[in-house]
Amino acid sequence: MRTERSGRSSPAIIKFRGAALIQRSLRYRHGKKKKVLILPSWFPDKASEVSGIFIHDQARVLSRAYDVSVLVPRFVGWQGVIKGNLRPKTQVEQSDGIEVYREETLVPPGMKFFRLRTHLLAKLARRGFGKILMNWGKPDIIHAHVIFPGGWMAVNLGRDYAIPVVLTEHTGPFSVHLQSEVQRRVARETLRQVNSLIAVSPDMARQVHTFCPSATIHIVGNVIMTDFFTPQTVTPAEKLRSTTRFLSVALLNENKGMHYLLEAMQLLLQRGALSFELFIGGEGPTRPGLENMANELGLSGRCHFLGMLTRSEVKHWMQRSDVFVLPSLGETFGVVVCEAMACGKPVIATRCGGPEFVVTPETGILVDVADPLALADAMDKFISGQMVFDSNVIRRNIVTRFGEEAFLRNISAVYREL
Repeated sequence: MRTERSGRSSPAIIKFRGAALIQRSLRYRHGKKKKVLILPSWFPDKASEVSGIFIHDQARVLSRAYDVSVLVPRFVGWQGVIKGNLRPKTQVEQSDGIEVYREETLVPPGMKFFRLRTHLLAKLARRGFGKILMNWGKPDIIHAHVIFPGGWMAVNLGRDYAIPVVLTEHTGPFSVHLQSEVQRRVARETLRQVNSLIAVSPDMARQVHTFCPSATIHIVGNVIMTDFFTPQTVTPAEKLRSTTRFLSVALLNENKGMHYLLEAMQLLLQRGALSFELFIGGEGPTRPGLENMANELGLSGRCHFLGMLTRSEVKHWMQRSDVFVLPSLGETFGVVVCEAMACGKPVIATRCGGPEFVVTPETGILVDVADPLALADAMDKFISGQMVFDSNVIRRNIVTRFGEEAFLRNISAVYREL
């Protein structure tokens, strides 16, 4: 992959006068915007409106300064066919003014060989790309998300059509891409061929460097839609509320560490803390066990499971809560933590990779992973009033570092080096 030239500053720290300057220079340098094709490994659809939503957000923000289209090649299993989720032909749809090309095929029965999957995915991507060339023209940049399958498909297209490729890596742990020698070989080939490599946090960069020490990696965090996630004026009724309201929103699986949060609540009750409640948003395989655990620990009156939430509902609950808590065992960034901070809320998060990058002493508290006592201590500081944060400072921190204009500046700096 291409390395940085000496004397050049990292795009993560280059300063710009504003997104408007970038937009003007890109639009009018050659009389038109540059074309950027997004090639994600996941993207929202009717079956899952939240899968890859952060990539959709990036595409929306990029479209302010670039001409953006999205190519989504993917396999569909028999279950998806039964549910009517297989599109036999290329489907072109509009999503917030962005053209999304969906190219899908049925997973061959019993297909377990990784190399065969790479071959079929590359073929699927070329088929969709042919439609894009006819309808939209040749892109100036291909921006892939996640090394496989998005990155692998992108470098194949980039090589065949002489288009520079940018790859943003989100996956944690990165080792999930390295479980066999074939997977490691595909990862090496992909990293060798990309023109620019981005990690969403220093911890994500460290994981990639462990596998590929020679890689030059830019740090560009995920975009946070601060125009959408905003503070809400506190109502008189909310001012009179005496309980501290904690909120956690996540896909409920083992990695999210929710059982440690329930154990922390039990510790708080044992200390005599009574004026608090916890709301948990999200669905997943661990929800039944968590509900049983909450009942067994005597938390049923204080712990409320909200189920799957729409994005507007997530914002609503963030605005109505006092503190956001994420007890994860591993995160490469922590988008939901930043969204809560964009609403002006302080956070409690674990030192599990991404939160160390996004949470500062002015915005929240970091605790050790899998430590109910540390979680309880942090929560107790809010319940007792020992910890007070300035909501304006919290929001300003996120807007400045990860808001729409900040993201556009940092990504444009990477694109300009291609």
